[in-house]
Amino acid sequence: MAEPMISLMAGIVLVLCIAVVLVMHHRHPHIQIPKARWLDTHPPRDWRHRH
Repeated sequence: MAEPMISLMAGIVLVLCIAVVLVMHHRHPHIQIPKARWLDTHPPRDWRHRH
């Protein structure tokens, strides 16, 4: 009985996280994530090579 409850809770948390991300993105569509911009200018391959 515990396993279906864990699956249900995990599903609810996942749906809530997706809803929050969608709402935040919808409210601020013009704001880009600085980390994504940093990755665009510094590809992971280049970052691995440098460090």
